[in-house]
Amino acid sequence: MLIATFVAGGLSPSPARAASRVSPARKTAVVEAVARIQPAVVSIASEKLSASNARWPFSPEESTRSRVSGMGTGVVLDRRGFIITNHHVVDRVEGIEVRLNDGAGTTLPARVIQSDPVMDLAILKVDSPRPLTEALIGTSSDLMVGEDVITVGNAFGYENTVSVGIISALGRNVTLSDDQVYRNLIQTDACINPGNSGGPLVNIKGELVGINVAVRAGAQGIGFALPIDDVLRSAAEMLSTRRLAATWHGIATESRPDDEGVRLLVSQVQSTSPGEKAGIKPGDQIVRVGELETRNPLDLERALLESQSDVPVAVVVKRDGSEVSTQLAVRALSRAQPDAGDQIWWLLGVKTRPVSAATVSPVSRELHGGLYVSDVLPGSSADRASIQPGDILIGLSVGERHWETILPDNVLHILRQPEVSGAQQLTYYIVRSNSLYRGSITILNTQAANGTMRR
Repeated sequence: MLIATFVAGGLSPSPARAASRVSPARKTAVVEAVARIQPAVVSIASEKLSASNARWPFSPEESTRSRVSGMGTGVVLDRRGFIITNHHVVDRVEGIEVRLNDGAGTTLPARVIQSDPVMDLAILKVDSPRPLTEALIGTSSDLMVGEDVITVGNAFGYENTVSVGIISALGRNVTLSDDQVYRNLIQTDACINPGNSGGPLVNIKGELVGINVAVRAGAQGIGFALPIDDVLRSAAEMLSTRRLAATWHGIATESRPDDEGVRLLVSQVQSTSPGEKAGIKPGDQIVRVGELETRNPLDLERALLESQSDVPVAVVVKRDGSEVSTQLAVRALSRAQPDAGDQIWWLLGVKTRPVSAATVSPVSRELHGGLYVSDVLPGSSADRASIQPGDILIGLSVGERHWETILPDNVLHILRQPEVSGAQQLTYYIVRSNSLYRGSITILNTQAANGTMRR
């Protein structure tokens, strides 16, 4: 058997130059789709410390650790250098580098600015002297089993590797390990290999419909991707003006596909918020913010990310078939709204403070932390749901959607989700006396039965 020992990469003809010499008849839909997505795909390299014996990380000696190289893939979400990838690609790593697919092999240092361990997503930031090419965002709401899809990624270190397949199934729930459970995944037989993690799954139009996340060990042609609609909800929260710029607009949105494409609709406008002051109403379609056309919740956050507090930004909404222009001025959090802890106290009736994973690890090693309940308001939703001081809130769910509650912001993010705003109750998960419990909590201002709890 011959074994290849060359280094992945190397020189190759310029794709643009090679494409100029071929017949137009050879430029299939797949070729065109790859050409659209490839400039937005990056390769990620990193290093992490790995254990050389069973004592680490409990032993502080440096001699028990060795450096291990890591690799993965990312997708450019914003030309200012915001890149999405999997959390597991950059978790506890050092020296992250991103290699652009710009024809020059430009390599830039990157830093993790936000992460969502539950969704297994992270946002990287690079400082590029030139605007990056953004991926064309599609929707996963209308995907069909049997539909053609394409993956691009840093497979086994072979950068920009392209594979083609179909969607094999939708809505898969997969337990990858004791530490990671995925829900609502896209299953595909397009090749996904080590190094593809965090890379794009695109449709035949070159639109991003998923982020590759896992493969079935020992199987062939069984790979999984996170649906882009779920990814965008997480990415919008991670890139929110509230998190990155400490400003507030008070508008909750959702994407909705129709015959004309994907529209961004307002699902909720918070009272006394900048959005309410601008005259924006639930049901409005946000067409454009500043110079950016908006089709998903992430677009709204991107458009407002560099807005200065109290400086108006032009917004165009469509209402009752007509376009309406208005001005939206974000406000600083310090005087725009209470902090997350105060809001949770008013909404649910609990005062909380974050605790580390070590606090809840005796119950389960899967947990990443939680919110310690220090006080419960008598007669509140939490009180009626039998939550007590000393409990540690570790998660909330509705239907098939599950979220961890590590920070107060997580709770507010959950309560803003479309499927939550219309629900009568949420299931909560708590740690009490080193045991795990669950119960039901009412989130609307309605009279409800006392929460039940079972072990």
